[in-house]
Amino acid sequence: MLKRRKYYYLFLAVGWTVLLFHLSSMSYSSQDIRPYLSLLVQEDSLTAWLKGVQLSYGESVISAETRGGYAFVEFLFRKAAHLFFYFMLGFVIVRYFRSFMPNMRWRVFLLSCSMVLLISMLDEYLQHLHPDRSGRWMDVWLDCTGGLIGIVAGYITYRARHIRKSANHSF
Repeated sequence: MLKRRKYYYLFLAVGWTVLLFHLSSMSYSSQDIRPYLSLLVQEDSLTAWLKGVQLSYGESVISAETRGGYAFVEFLFRKAAHLFFYFMLGFVIVRYFRSFMPNMRWRVFLLSCSMVLLISMLDEYLQHLHPDRSGRWMDVWLDCTGGLIGIVAGYITYRARHIRKSANHSF
């Protein structure tokens, strides 16, 4: 059972990483959500609704007033995607390592963080090489933040499952 679980999480981690690299290899224009936003809402009303909302990102201040409503929402969507995809990656990586190193918490934590950092750096480097994309160090930090939250969530769910199993066996 444990051996099967290890391969299950390894498959998920490798598959998720391949999906990340595939999405990173796509051109910026093929991932553009602005045409879909225009079907849902007028840009002027979106800009007015988001008036006063600003984000510091790297050395820039991003807002609906400076970029337009559609571009600002797309920026938020893309950064949320970074957090989500790396959250999931961190989650499955920590579950993979915990599946065969259950008593080595710090080693699992460090290995998981290192893998998320390595994959994130490679992902941004591949985006840097793409003529239609740009790799940014700020995105590496964003990816690692999502990955770290996923690692913590993976630990919590792992721990909760084992506490539940222990409680069921004590009766």
